[in-house]
Amino acid sequence: MSEESRVESPRPSLWVRLWARPKRRWLLGIPVGGLLMLVIGAAGLGSVNWVVHQTSSTEFCFACHSHQQFIRPEYEASSHFKNAVGVRAGCSDCHLPHDNWFELMYTKVLVSSDLVREFAGKISTREKYEAQRGEMAQKVWKQLLANDSKFCRSCHSFQAMDLQAQGGMPARMHTKAMQSGKTCVECHRGIVHTLPENAEQLWNEALAQSHRQTPQAVADTK
Repeated sequence: MSEESRVESPRPSLWVRLWARPKRRWLLGIPVGGLLMLVIGAAGLGSVNWVVHQTSSTEFCFACHSHQQFIRPEYEASSHFKNAVGVRAGCSDCHLPHDNWFELMYTKVLVSSDLVREFAGKISTREKYEAQRGEMAQKVWKQLLANDSKFCRSCHSFQAMDLQAQGGMPARMHTKAMQSGKTCVECHRGIVHTLPENAEQLWNEALAQSHRQTPQAVADTK
């Protein structure tokens, strides 16, 4: 055999060898197993997203007895349900984040505490629900103070407001809010849900715990 015939051909690249037909039958399980895992993973992720979507719907929220009896009438009487411009905001628009999947899952775990009240019968009657209304409202206020009314801002923003078209009191109040750094919930509460009887006390407690500056404190720093 000549010297030239003994020169080995160049070794195929990793990519070529990866997709080449395996010389041993058991090696066929590697790409098949990888493909199977990919399919299962995609199906699992799709199923999770479907469940998240379904459990974020307004109708799902109203599946609970207390929500159907006590919250739905308030919601359907509000401007978030029916208004002049025909835009409707559902439960998830005001109570769930929309820009971070992990934050969404974390928040869904937190708001699921309502299920505990539901199953424990703590809000099964009008009297029981009203007794819990203050605690539930304050929890939401604290959340909105902590995240700068993030859920509100998914639909509303100062930058998108036409203050000249608003005119009058709304324009003046929004201008002051932008200048002082106030957040939505500091002025807008009870938009959909009826305020609890001791709303002012609960709000002052939530505001004090949030460490946000009050309007007077902001004025004192200028």
